[in-house]
Amino acid sequence: MHKLTQKDVLKGLDQQNLDFYLLKTVNSTNTFAKDTNLNKKYLIVLSEEQTAGKGRWGNTWYSPDCGNIYMSIKFKDNTNQAPLSLLIGLLISEAMDEISGNKIHAGLKWPNDLLIENKKVCGILIESEKVSDEIELIVGIGINYALPQKESWWGDIGKFKKILPREKLINAILKKIISYKENGYPDWKAQWEKRCMHKNAEIKIISNNQKEEITGIFKGINEEGSMILQTSDGLKLINSGECSIKGIY
Repeated sequence: MHKLTQKDVLKGLDQQNLDFYLLKTVNSTNTFAKDTNLNKKYLIVLSEEQTAGKGRWGNTWYSPDCGNIYMSIKFKDNTNQAPLSLLIGLLISEAMDEISGNKIHAGLKWPNDLLIENKKVCGILIESEKVSDEIELIVGIGINYALPQKESWWGDIGKFKKILPREKLINAILKKIISYKENGYPDWKAQWEKRCMHKNAEIKIISNNQKEEITGIFKGINEEGSMILQTSDGLKLINSGECSIKGIY
């Protein structure tokens, strides 16, 4: 396993605008970022292991020391942003294409999963907190390179590590997130839908409280990132929930 270094990870970035922490182990990179003051434009936290990694809806993200990516980036929020959880998945997918020379086809699953060969290889968790009169956002990213234990729907990208080195992927992701923050991404919606694995496919949505299921055809997303679902009762907008793709997961 290639050891991560600050030089490799931050290559080409303006380090005067960021604070960087490279850790051996931590409870959670998101928790570390939340507990650390944002003194510059960006705060970046990387760790080889998380003992209490966070997933969506309070779930745990399995985070052993085995060469995976556990990363958080913190910055101040500003208005007129694209839906961040969807956009971060798009930027990671683009970074994978860029580094691998388009040899890895990473598909997007609403709202914020990234799949390779129909297996989830990346999780994204967005958290926010109010500090004084400003909102600070924390983007947590977990990417599986090797998992000694995994569920049937988990995957990893270990077989692609020669064309997708960890340090280069981290660097590309950071550059894309910072570029988005600095310059925006007007065409994000069309690009997200282009990479979506289930456009015009039958899907099932399970609500966050697990009490409601809705089945329909995924027609796309709106500018707020809500799902447009064609159901037997007509078009519906879905703001949150767990998406299950027929024949995948």
